[in-house]
Amino acid sequence: MSPRAVTAVVGVAFFLAGLLIMLLPLSTDSPSGFSVACGNSVGMGFDPVAVEAEGAAFVEICGRLRLERLAWAAPVCVLGALLVVGSIVVRRRSSA
Repeated sequence: MSPRAVTAVVGVAFFLAGLLIMLLPLSTDSPSGFSVACGNSVGMGFDPVAVEAEGAAFVEICGRLRLERLAWAAPVCVLGALLVVGSIVVRRRSSA
């Protein structure tokens, strides 16, 4: 495989991994032992009213969890996209 193909495959893997990590659901445990759903990193599935019913601090905890995961999953996704674009944009060397 050429270096361009390897770069493209690695880029796609990084992009899909970052996207998957962003879309996986988050949860935290309450002191009473119940799991509190926090949605995912991009905010889908997060119901602040239901989380606040468990405790007012859980809204802040869920927000921090989402922000922390997004802070490292987004760069992984962007790096993968850059690798794919770079493997497409870079021209082959002419063998003349």
